[in-house]
Amino acid sequence: MTIRKRHFINTLFPVVFLSSVQTVMATNSTGHFEQLSCLLEPSKSSELSSEVPGIIRELKVQRGDTVKKGQVLMTLKSAVEQAALNTARARLDFAERKLQRNKALYKDKLISDHEQDELLTEKRLAKLQAEEALIRLHQREIKSPFSGVITDVDKEPGEYIDDTHFLQIVNLETLHAQVIFPANLYGEINKDMNVMLFTQGSEQVYPGLIKAIDPIIDAASDTFEITVEIDNEKQNLIAGSRCRIEFTNNP
Repeated sequence: MTIRKRHFINTLFPVVFLSSVQTVMATNSTGHFEQLSCLLEPSKSSELSSEVPGIIRELKVQRGDTVKKGQVLMTLKSAVEQAALNTARARLDFAERKLQRNKALYKDKLISDHEQDELLTEKRLAKLQAEEALIRLHQREIKSPFSGVITDVDKEPGEYIDDTHFLQIVNLETLHAQVIFPANLYGEINKDMNVMLFTQGSEQVYPGLIKAIDPIIDAASDTFEITVEIDNEKQNLIAGSRCRIEFTNNP
């Protein structure tokens, strides 16, 4: 099945990934900022694929589900990998018993150092094979890289999957707002400055913090971009909403 790459812009939050060049600035006659418009977007967004190809055995999530970091989202059929792990563990168990049985013989000098070394090496190799088999088995499941919300699922159980993206997850507990400034203010805006954020049509104030400043000025527009971070643990803000920010003290 061909992946239909439906971005977040076409799912739950229709305007999340609009280009930051669409951000509008408002200035007063002194050149200082009174308000700046912005767009709320998720702080993290990830399109997941499978580390190894295979057939989906179980899809544990659907669009709109909230997931935790490390939660299993999908598993592939893994009968062969499970059998390989069982075989490797059986070899390791046998090597350990064999080494234990010969422990007294080695102590009484009834087996040589070379034979003891072979027993120890056999156990070590069996342990490494068991670890490798376990890793291969774990590759048959996809876990969430962070806590968030599933915004797109493009496969069903029984379908073949490879390294093509099939699932999208976004983090909404922290939101970002991208804001554009003219280049002549570069150096006056600093990281960790506090701002006030308002959503469109509301006077409810949400505290924000400047977390990143673009180190490069865009030559074509003579502007640079900053990233404002807003705590959204209570999910009061909706990604994709238009917003505006104000500085507590104008830069």
